[in-house]
Amino acid sequence: MMKGKHEVSETGRQDDIDRGPAGPVASDLAEAGLVKSGTPASGPVNSGALPRRRRARAGLLTLVIFAVLMVVAGLGALALTGTFVRLPVWAVAETETRINRALARSLPDGAVSIGAIEVGVDDDWVPRLRLEDTRFLHADGTPILILPDTRVSFDLNALLEGKVRPSTLRLSGARIDLTRGRDGTLDVALGGQTTVARPIDGVPALFDLIDAAFAQPVLADLTRIEGDALTLTLTDARTGRVWDVGDGRLRLENRATELRAEIGMTLLSTDGLPAQAQMTVISEKGASVARMTATVDQVAAADLAGMVPPLAALAAVDAPISGRLAVKLEADGITALDGTLTFGSGALRPTVAARPIDFDRASMEIGYDPQRGRVNLTALEVESPTLRLTASGHSYLTDAAGTILTGALGARLPDAFLTQIHISQMKVDPAGLFEQPVIFTEGAIDLRLRLEPFTLDIGQVSLIEAGRRLSAKGQVGAGADGWTAAIDLALDEIGHQNLLALWPVTLVPKTRKWLADNVLDGTLSDVKAALRITPGKEARLTLGYDFRATDVRFIRTMPPIRDADGYATIEGQTYTMVVSRGSVTPPLGGVIDMTGSVFSVLDITRIPAQAEVILKTDSTLTAALSLLDEPPFQFLTKAGREVQIGEGRAVLDATLRFPLVPKLQAGDVSFSVQGRISGFSSESLVAGKVVAAPDLSLSADPRGLRVSGPGTIGVVPFDVTFTQPFGKGADPARIEGTVALSQATVSEFGLGLPEAIVSGEGQGMVTIDLPKGQPARLTLVSDLNRIALALPGTGWTKPRATLGRLVVDAVLSKPAVIERIALTAPGLDAEGSVTLRPDGGLEVARFSPVLIGDWLQGSVQ
Repeated sequence: MMKGKHEVSETGRQDDIDRGPAGPVASDLAEAGLVKSGTPASGPVNSGALPRRRRARAGLLTLVIFAVLMVVAGLGALALTGTFVRLPVWAVAETETRINRALARSLPDGAVSIGAIEVGVDDDWVPRLRLEDTRFLHADGTPILILPDTRVSFDLNALLEGKVRPSTLRLSGARIDLTRGRDGTLDVALGGQTTVARPIDGVPALFDLIDAAFAQPVLADLTRIEGDALTLTLTDARTGRVWDVGDGRLRLENRATELRAEIGMTLLSTDGLPAQAQMTVISEKGASVARMTATVDQVAAADLAGMVPPLAALAAVDAPISGRLAVKLEADGITALDGTLTFGSGALRPTVAARPIDFDRASMEIGYDPQRGRVNLTALEVESPTLRLTASGHSYLTDAAGTILTGALGARLPDAFLTQIHISQMKVDPAGLFEQPVIFTEGAIDLRLRLEPFTLDIGQVSLIEAGRRLSAKGQVGAGADGWTAAIDLALDEIGHQNLLALWPVTLVPKTRKWLADNVLDGTLSDVKAALRITPGKEARLTLGYDFRATDVRFIRTMPPIRDADGYATIEGQTYTMVVSRGSVTPPLGGVIDMTGSVFSVLDITRIPAQAEVILKTDSTLTAALSLLDEPPFQFLTKAGREVQIGEGRAVLDATLRFPLVPKLQAGDVSFSVQGRISGFSSESLVAGKVVAAPDLSLSADPRGLRVSGPGTIGVVPFDVTFTQPFGKGADPARIEGTVALSQATVSEFGLGLPEAIVSGEGQGMVTIDLPKGQPARLTLVSDLNRIALALPGTGWTKPRATLGRLVVDAVLSKPAVIERIALTAPGLDAEGSVTLRPDGGLEVARFSPVLIGDWLQGSVQ
C-alpha cells in the first residue's frame, strides 16, 4: 500500500518519540542523572540507547507522581486537621486584580478589597476559602458591603472541569439594613449603603432578585448561603418604628424549583426579656409568590403590629406575644394569613398617659380573607383580674372613609377595623372593681377601631344573662392626656343587688354606697346610664332607672319605705330618687303613704355628700308624729310629750337635709315640715276638755312643732296655735289664740260666774301653757266687747257696746282652780279668786277690793 505524505509509519512515530527533546532538555536530564553526560541526543540509535531512554521516562513519571502525592498529602492534612493556609500578600493582590478585572464588565463603578485569604479543605475534600475583611467598594472608595469573615466552598466537579464555581457561602458579622417605605416597598442596604438602584416591591420581588442572581453562571452551583452574628436594622417608615436586632442568623437555600430562607433573630422586648423570632420564607422560582412562616417567642405586641398590617390593632397592647403565623405574600402584598398567638401578662395601653387596663393572659386564632378584606377571629380568650372572656368574631379592614380594603394587603394599610364579636362566656371578677362576679353567657359587640388617634366607636354592645339584657353604645378614646369615654348603657330589667354588682366600687363611690345601704331590695327596670370620662376630671355618671317592689331607707335609723315603686336618676352631680308608690310603718299610728317622696344627694362629689329627703306623707297624725319622733330626732320624746296628742289625718311635706356619714346625730339634721291635719280631736291636750278642729295647719323645724287653726275646746270655739318647742331646756308646749267669750265659756272653763252675770258673746285672748307632767295653766284676757255684764242686787250693768277688761288666770286641773280673776268696766273694778267644788260648781268667789260706783268699796265673798 502506498502512503501519503501526511501518513506516518508506526516505526517513524516511535522514532520521533525515542529521539525526544534536544538541546537544553537533554542537558537537564543529564543533570538529573537520567542520561549520561556527553551521550549524543540524536543520530542513529545503538543497541544501548533504548534502555537508557526508557529509564529517563520512568524517572520523570516518578517525579510527577511524587509531586502529586505531596499535593494530595497536603490537602489530606488540611482536611484532617481542619486548618487553613494563609496565602501570601502577592497572591491576595493577584486575586483582587483578577476579581476586579472580572467585575469590570458588570460593575464598572465598583471594586473589591480583600484583607486576607486562607485556603483549606473540609472533611468532604471540598476546597474552601476564608476571606477576611472583604469589602465591596464604590469608585470613590466608600463601602457597599463589609464582610468581616466570609467562607466559600467550591463545587468539586466544576473544579475538575477547570471551572471555579462556589457551592456554599458563609457570612459572619455582616450588617444589613432593611427599610419598608410608606408605600410598602423595601430598601436593602448592606454596610450602610443601598445595594439596589430602586426600591424593591415587597418580599416576592426581593426573592426574584435573589433568583436572578443565582441564575448567573458563576453562581449556578451555589446551593446555600449562611450567615451568623448578623446585625439587622429594620425600619418601618409607615409606623416610625425601628428595630435593632443582634445575633441574627440566616440560611438561604437555592433549590431546584424554589428558594428557601430561614432567618432567626434575638431582640429585647419592652420588659427587657429576650425575645426570639424565627422566620422561614419559601419562594417559588419565577412565580413572585412567597410563603412565610414565623414563630415568635416573647415578642412585644407593638413590634408584631408594626410588622404585620392585619395585626396593626395590637399596637395598643403592651404585652409579650408568642405564637406562630403563616403568611402568603404575592406581588401586591399579603394574600393569606393564619396564626395562633398567646399574650403574656400585660395591659391595654394605647398611649403612655392612658391608665393601663391589665390582663393576665390572652390568646387568639386569626385568619385573613383578602377577597372579603376581613380578619377572621376564630377564637379569643382573655383572662385578667377583672375579666374572663371567651369570644369569636371578625374584623373588616377599612380606610379612613370606611371603604373595605379587599385583595392583597400591601401598601394600603388599614386606617380602621370594623369589628363584630360574639361572646360565648364573659365573667367579670371582683378584684377590687366589683363586689361579686358578673357573668354573661351570651353577647355581641359591634365596634369600629381607629388607630390614629386611638378611638373605639361602639355601635352596639348586647350582653344577655338569665333573661336580662345589657346594651351599650358610645365612644372610647386615648390621647396624650389619658382616657376619654362617652358610653350610654341600658338594662331592660335587673335586681337591685345585680345592679350594684355591675357598678364599679370606685365609680362615684359615695352614691354607690348609699344605694347599697339604703336601697334594700327590689327590681330595677328600664335602667339607662351615661358615663363620661375626661382626663383630669372626676368621672361623671348619669343614671336613670325605674324600680318596683323595692324597699328604700332614706335614713338608716328610720323605718324604710316598703314595696316602693318609682324612678331614680343621677344628673350631673345630683342623685335623685322619686317614690311614686310606697309606704312606711312607724312604731305607732299605722301605715304612712309615701307617694311623691324624693331622696337626693345634692353633690355626689362632696365629702361628705349632703342628702336631701322630701317626704310626702298621708297618714294619721299619730303616725306622722311617730315618724318624726324616730332616732336621731326623738323630738317629742325629748320634750316629754307623747306622740299620741290626738286623732286626725295628716298630709305632710317634710324636707330633711343631712350628711351621708356613718353615725348621724340629731344636730346633723335640718328639717322643715309643712302640712295639714284634718278631723283633729284630742282629749289629752287639755285635761278634761275635748279639743277638736276640722282643719289645722302643721309645721315643724328643729326649733319646734306648730299646729294652728280654728276649732273648739269643749263647746267653746277657738282659733289657736299649738306650739311644742324642741331641744334641751325648751319651754313647755303652749296653746295661744282667740276663744269665744260667753256664758258657755264661763261654764266650760268653770270660771264660777253665775249665769245672770254674763250675756252676749265676745272674744278673748287665751294662752294655755302645757307644762310636762302638770295641769295646764290658762290665761284669758278680753276687752268685753259685745258682752253685757250685770251684778244683780247692785244695779250695776255694762252694756254690750261698752268696753272693759277681763283677766283670768286658772289652773285647768279637775276641778279647775281660778287663781285670779280681774274685771274692770265703767263703774266697776273687782279682783279676786274662785274656788270650785269637785263637781265643777262654784264653791266660793272672793273679791277684794271691790269698787262699784261711789256707793260700794270693800270685799265681797
